[in-house]
Amino acid sequence: MDFFMRFWTSLISIFCSIALIACAHEPGALVVRVASIDMGMLNAHLEWHPDASVLAALDNGIALDFIVSLRAQGAAFLGWRPTLASQQRHLQLRYYPLSRQYQWRDLEAGETRSYAARALLIAALEDLRLPVLDFNASGAHRFVLDITLDRNALPGALRLPALLRPAWRLSSGDYAWPAPGA
Repeated sequence: MDFFMRFWTSLISIFCSIALIACAHEPGALVVRVASIDMGMLNAHLEWHPDASVLAALDNGIALDFIVSLRAQGAAFLGWRPTLASQQRHLQLRYYPLSRQYQWRDLEAGETRSYAARALLIAALEDLRLPVLDFNASGAHRFVLDITLDRNALPGALRLPALLRPAWRLSSGDYAWPAPGA
């Protein structure tokens, strides 16, 4: 009987340890440092440390699609904040080997920027400026920004590695800041 109690106690301890390791939060590879909305323009300064496998995919012509989600939230009531307005933008980073050009595309606005070097492309993402002219946030108490790699937009051969490897779980998480005058 004593043997079985020690066995089950050890087994439960192992499972709890595995669960804690799986839930441990490592510092993100994509972090919003500061963000603001000024005169219909979202300005965000990011820090992105892409993994070598992500950069290799980009350098081999694989498009990296990012979803930029912006929400305006009202005053908190019992810990819940109503969303007054929200907007999503899709950004795509891509390399064209034949022309040796990196491209940053805003898929909603149809805007395209070309860069000769990958470092310039990453710098453009890190210094994000997006027009949000139709974003009606009257009565907002705070804004929330989240930027996430859309792993579903990856080619089929990369979807499984993107699900399994933490390097592909690129998300800034929610970055919130108070609305002016709130």
